[in-house]
Amino acid sequence: MVGHKALRINGTRLNETLQSTCTQWGALSSSTGIRRLTLSQADKDVRDWLVNECKELGCEVKVDQMGNIFAIRPGKGEGLKPIAMGSHLDTQPAGGRYDGILGVQSALEVLRTLHENDVATQHPITLIDWTNEEGARFPGAMMCSGVWSTKSSTPLEACYRVTDSDGIDMRTALEEIGYLGMTPCDYRENGLEAYFELHIEQGPKLEQEGKSVGIVTAVQGMKWFAVRVTGVEGHSGTTPMPARSDALVTAALLISAVRTTALETNLGVATVGVITSDTQFQATIPSGIDFIIDVRCPTDAQLAALCAAIFTAFDAIVASESNRTAYSVTRSWGLPESVFHPSCIAAVRAAAVAEVGELQCMEMKSGAGHDAAWTSKVVPSSMIFVPSEDGVSHNPAEYTSPEHCALGAQVLLQAVLAYDGRIT
Repeated sequence: MVGHKALRINGTRLNETLQSTCTQWGALSSSTGIRRLTLSQADKDVRDWLVNECKELGCEVKVDQMGNIFAIRPGKGEGLKPIAMGSHLDTQPAGGRYDGILGVQSALEVLRTLHENDVATQHPITLIDWTNEEGARFPGAMMCSGVWSTKSSTPLEACYRVTDSDGIDMRTALEEIGYLGMTPCDYRENGLEAYFELHIEQGPKLEQEGKSVGIVTAVQGMKWFAVRVTGVEGHSGTTPMPARSDALVTAALLISAVRTTALETNLGVATVGVITSDTQFQATIPSGIDFIIDVRCPTDAQLAALCAAIFTAFDAIVASESNRTAYSVTRSWGLPESVFHPSCIAAVRAAAVAEVGELQCMEMKSGAGHDAAWTSKVVPSSMIFVPSEDGVSHNPAEYTSPEHCALGAQVLLQAVLAYDGRIT
């Protein structure tokens, strides 16, 4: 039997599996990108494949009430909870091949490596595929890890009622693809000892600093707000300019203020990525505009301060503007700052340093949200980052080299074994 420090994942197999499954299930014909929306046919097909692969490795597979997949490799210890690895297989509508997918495929590669080397761990080792991390089909990012943690403001039954753009609710979608499981989606009834997640950075820092591995210590806080601006419809040719109540004009000023406030306060980042208009005709003055603000900051205090500054700027704009419009705000989603557990961070750091040396490692916070953020609320958790070329993600051009993919999987393997404490 190979000692655990000498165990090596099969990088060629990992990368071939990643690419072949992306090509087979969800590939875009016009690029190297992928469209694998959660609970779609492509998602069902890749889930079925994953379940079969894990069962062939001797894993017990459980599916919970939100469709989260848990593939459990038994351990030697009596009554011990699993040490888990995972991420997600769903993508953006025109996403890349690495966001989330690398984490699940690397977890599978770890299970394959343990199986073919006949490695016995004390704790069970579990692969998790979390449902609807992206929130691209059913609004609400990291939805189902949030339900599992019980710390999300959107509980299970409310998530079941969330609908996609075709009016299909999430419970129906789960039933249609056969992944409405019976296992409780609750960490208190389906618990873990710890959770590790390998992910691409989705930003430029590792590449800019010439580092190979990110040791992730936290995920920054984030909030989404739905803003509605209301005015009055009117004829674009006959309504005098001073008499108009143009919702789009006010919305444009507010959206500009989001960017300006984030730049001036330097507290974090803020984005408006979705805009819709009630009026879709060029000869009519818009009467209603909806847009969504995404605000993210390193700490919860900074997040609260930036949000307050944005809405103070909104109030000033509306008060001084002669356009006779109004706005309302609803907080639509949020994730508090998530600080990872020292013991998990230490396991990642030791594995990374042993693999590439101290100078190739960098401690960092995640600017993007991840399922590990929710797991960290209830079990010890941490993450491993590998570089994203040019910092590109949520884009068909998203790319991480095969070497960095394999490196991340190797660090994941060794971090999990280190946390397990010993193997025999």
